[in-house]
Amino acid sequence: MSGLGPLTMRELKKWYRNPVFLITGLIQPFFWVALFGSAFDITRFVSGADAKVVLDGATNYITYIVGGVLTITGLFTAMFAGTNIIFDRRLGPMGRFLSSPIRRSSIVLSKILSAIFRILPQALILVVAAILIPNGLVFANGFNVIDALVVVAAVILVSFIFSSIFSVIAIRMTNMNSIFGIVNLVNLPLMFMSYAMFAPGMMAPWLSNIAQYNPVSWSAEAIRTVIINGNVTTSAQWTSIGWWLGGLAILAVALILFTAYMAEKEIRD
Repeated sequence: MSGLGPLTMRELKKWYRNPVFLITGLIQPFFWVALFGSAFDITRFVSGADAKVVLDGATNYITYIVGGVLTITGLFTAMFAGTNIIFDRRLGPMGRFLSSPIRRSSIVLSKILSAIFRILPQALILVVAAILIPNGLVFANGFNVIDALVVVAAVILVSFIFSSIFSVIAIRMTNMNSIFGIVNLVNLPLMFMSYAMFAPGMMAPWLSNIAQYNPVSWSAEAIRTVIINGNVTTSAQWTSIGWWLGGLAILAVALILFTAYMAEKEIRD
């Protein structure tokens, strides 16, 4: 796909050459896990065996929500992947791109890929921060490379999904305020209508029924399963992980293809 590599590098250079944007993006994960872990710690209201049941076997609440916070970090960063499309259209680079021999889809997909690359160091910092804070993340015995790959795959797939969705929205827009408004409208419902922060049993039945179809839930549950259980050995657990990651993969591929199609069809200036 002509131009994809150079355009992706262009987006990454814009990121790491902006000290404020770079530093705030890397520090933000620490606040996510520290503040959410303290503000929403439901184990303050239960204790002992009851806490283990509420947390699905996790050692503490930080350990339980790390999968959800990783997913939400990927979600929020991915949502803004499309904003650079509008910036390029408003500030002039889009016209130069369209006059050069590169595919229109490369313009959009480069912004999606750069968002994925930005999310990975944030995810690593988040995990390190979760380990270091008091009463923090505890990996189960037997956590191995395969489990780590499940974590990375879940974060990447959910990021592809939402960066694709918001890139498609941005393709059809010229006003930056419009896409910011959409992001602000949907980000909190996506987070709270999922299993990112709370177990299904802690949610209202109608909300839990909706949450089971949310890709944020799929990613959070896949990560949570390997962190809490370590070396996953039961067929039931692997089946669940397979369904969650498979659903994310199918949705990600479909949305990436749709995004490429929309870019080729809709980007004119």
